[in-house]
Amino acid sequence: MTCECDREQDVLDALAAGRWPGGCDEELGAHVNACGTCRDLADVAAALLSDQEMARREARVPPAGVVWWRAQLRAREDAARAAGRPVAFIQGVAASVVVWLLIALYRALPAEYVAEWRAWLTEFVPNVTLTISDVSRLTAAVPFVVLLTVGVWVVLAPIAIYFAVVDD
Repeated sequence: MTCECDREQDVLDALAAGRWPGGCDEELGAHVNACGTCRDLADVAAALLSDQEMARREARVPPAGVVWWRAQLRAREDAARAAGRPVAFIQGVAASVVVWLLIALYRALPAEYVAEWRAWLTEFVPNVTLTISDVSRLTAAVPFVVLLTVGVWVVLAPIAIYFAVVDD
């Protein structure tokens, strides 16, 4: 069941204009006290308006320069992303074509050539057999290798980041 009152719009107008409850005429104040619908409307609308005003006061709007700078930065990033999409697509297509060409060439070669190439490649790859003592010597060197790798990374990472971020 919905109850409507002809004076609801008057109550809303008084609230929106900031005339409620002290700045409105006495007739409207008496009507709101007598009408349950208008009283509920005034209570709810007053609460909503006070929340809106509090949110407006507490809002932290950044300076216009910061907003402009962020918009420019986002526009540059979007443009760079849009420009990189076709390049990435073409690189993927090229890599796929190279792989398929290599497969096709390998399958087109006679088996004798493949056997010759394998024999030629095995001449360059030494036969490696690991013993337990070899493995123990390798594991003893692991901390040094890890420490050396981390040290090189600590030195080179800031330089790489600088060159990646520098704006020419």
